[in-house]
Amino acid sequence: MAITCIGQMNYILDGMIIPTGCYIEDIVYEITRFIIDHLPVDVILFDRGFDSWGVIYKLQQLPVTYLIFWKKQGEWYKEPLDKLKNGGCTTVVHRGTYNRGKTPIQVHSRFVLIKQIEYEGKTFDWLFATNLDKNTAASYVKRYKKRWAIETIFRITGDIRIYTTSTDALTRYFLFMFTCLVYNIWRLFQQFLGEEFTLANMKICMMIFMAKHGMIYPKHYDKFEKVAERFFKL
Repeated sequence: MAITCIGQMNYILDGMIIPTGCYIEDIVYEITRFIIDHLPVDVILFDRGFDSWGVIYKLQQLPVTYLIFWKKQGEWYKEPLDKLKNGGCTTVVHRGTYNRGKTPIQVHSRFVLIKQIEYEGKTFDWLFATNLDKNTAASYVKRYKKRWAIETIFRITGDIRIYTTSTDALTRYFLFMFTCLVYNIWRLFQQFLGEEFTLANMKICMMIFMAKHGMIYPKHYDKFEKVAERFFKL
């Protein structure tokens, strides 16, 4: 879970281990409810991995605006999409079934269909399940693009993650969340120091700061210092 704040500053809110075979819509519901209870949220953005009627059903039980990138499956969207001109959009109400146990639940949602909007030099058709109301096709895509900042977060946290071969779920979870903490600390300082304060700078500054204030002391530092003094003639 990540958040884009005013000024395009992105922070990781939380992460959790999801059991195999769980109802993902229940996890989405609990996370969303927790977030909106503690933070002012404009809209919650989901990628195509969350395009299910179960997720929509649970979100509709909360006072929240959602925007879900929907896979192009079936025939229901093709006729209204074909009628659009490039750059245009339209809304349709589409219905589906949420199967939970032995009880099928009928769910409907407003869908926004967008034809051939440009992104990074290419044009695409877009389908969103949403209760967000915008005036233009570009405004929906622009809002959804904010979610892609999380891809940058994945790349950066991959660079600082502490890898382990442990199969213990708690150990792996702790190391991942520690990585998220380091990322958030970096982004916080970057907000004050500017974009030139890179992650590499932060690592060096943190080590110097912690050593200076006695928070860490490398085990071999005394011996290292003696050898280094001989080479650098200090």
